Amino acid sequence: MNAFTLIFSSLAVLYSWGWWHLRRHGLQWPLWRTLLFCSAAFLVIIALSPPLMHWSHHDFRGHMVIHLVAGMIAPLGLVMAAPISLALKCLPSTWGRAWVWLMSWPLVRLLSHPITATLINIGGMYALYLTDFYGYMLHSSGVAWWLHWHFIIAGCLFTWAIAGPDPAPNRPSLALRFGVLFLSMVAHATLAKWMYRYHFPSSLPLEQVQQGAEIMFYAGELAEACLVYLLVRQWLLSRDVMQLKRISD
Repeated sequence: MNAFTLIFSSLAVLYSWGWWHLRRHGLQWPLWRTLLFCSAAFLVIIALSPPLMHWSHHDFRGHMVIHLVAGMIAPLGLVMAAPISLALKCLPSTWGRAWVWLMSWPLVRLLSHPITATLINIGGMYALYLTDFYGYMLHSSGVAWWLHWHFIIAGCLFTWAIAGPDPAPNRPSLALRFGVLFLSMVAHATLAKWMYRYHFPSSLPLEQVQQGAEIMFYAGELAEACLVYLLVRQWLLSRDVMQLKRISD
């Protein structure tokens, strides 16, 4: 059992326990969120299992599949399951005040801002694929391990900053988040095209790089389309709330 299996299995168990704890006390929590979180955790466990990690280490196409699952698809489930909201419902109210204090801390506000989260997420991809860092990662198990964690954490941070359902004081406007998401989509697609056309990373076989870039381009668009849908849904809900307020006034 590797570290990813242990950690994400534990997170799935904790989330499931939280759902059961609320049910036992007569409180409701959507079952679909529980299934979503556990499914996303299971995806990470499968993607970062030893056989697939071995494949990704020797084949760029395998690396790109793991990158998309761990860094784009799984974070959608992990974040949209609202684990912080569930935890706050299970814990004493002092934890809620601690969460508000944490989210108001300047460094946390900076890191969780959509622009910063995009730079960490997309900027990391540019640094990995357009430099010699990818080749260096292949010869260092420690760097490879760190890189997988970067994919997961940066993907979750970006997803949460753009469309996360958990409470966040001073969350930027929907218009700004739409704009940042659009720019990130352009940057992601541009990187895939550069990789395909100019053979980045250049130390790998051209066929693998081009097929990996195609996977990155097309599969990445599906995950980004999900974020667009979530933002549009939030906008529609906020518009309905504003209309109801006008009617009541």
